[in-house]
Amino acid sequence: FTAHAIIDHPLDNFQLRDSSGKKYLVDSAQIYVTALDEKGNQIWQTDPWKDNELTNYRTNRPKIVSFRFANNKWSRNKDVIWIIYNNTQFGILNKESGKFTWLGQM
Repeated sequence: FTAHAIIDHPLDNFQLRDSSGKKYLVDSAQIYVTALDEKGNQIWQTDPWKDNELTNYRTNRPKIVSFRFANNKWSRNKDVIWIIYNNTQFGILNKESGKFTWLGQM
């Protein structure tokens, strides 16, 4: 396995919906993630990379290229949103709060 930057990779899925009816959206610039309740009211919005002061790595402004639900050991078996950027930095978003946990870079 060889990791490399994925420059200008289009995002396959801009929207996720969980079993409660909440929606999680990535904007068309592939930077912001927004959570909406079942009525369409905004719960939170975040720019995970900027809000967590991640450092430049391979590109000046990374874009989200993978966005999906996950349930894994890093989240203590809670449902989270897994995010990978085109510069290979990655982490998880808490679905309730929008808090991003950076897990590393490849």
